[in-house]
Amino acid sequence: MTYDPAAVQRPPLAKPNVEVLAVTDARKYTGKHLGAIRGGYGNALKTIEASGPVKDVVHKAFEDALNARGLLASTDGGGYGLDITVEKLDCSQLIRKEAHARFRVTVLEKGTGQPVYSKVVEDNREGAGNPFITGVFGSVEELRKMANDSMQAAIDQAIDNPAFLTVVRAR
Repeated sequence: MTYDPAAVQRPPLAKPNVEVLAVTDARKYTGKHLGAIRGGYGNALKTIEASGPVKDVVHKAFEDALNARGLLASTDGGGYGLDITVEKLDCSQLIRKEAHARFRVTVLEKGTGQPVYSKVVEDNREGAGNPFITGVFGSVEELRKMANDSMQAAIDQAIDNPAFLTVVRAR
């Protein structure tokens, strides 16, 4: 899972002033687990996993998103730090495909360690169901892409938020 900065616009006053301090995986299933394609009894037939621990994947994706906007500071170089909690990042398919991403993003002023902004961002996706391409015929790659798209949309929602940009002085 990766962040694709193809359609990103740089904020007018962007300067490298933000770094990702910490990402916490607060999901029920931690590690690399994202979800499963399930059979008729709800049993997992195929599992979907991230390329590495989800907290590391999300950390890298937020860094890539900040970098694409000209906001990513070098380590210990920015005035602001992000503390991100992964509340939800999953996908599943029984008949229809579903993917969900929810992150709590807190901006800390690095000089004081005090939070100056916090927001929960969320993206939920649902694909049409086709009973002929489910179960063993379900595509792990299509479901992984849907989860990746949901993650990216939630990250864009967090970083492109006018209140966030105002707090980090990029607007």
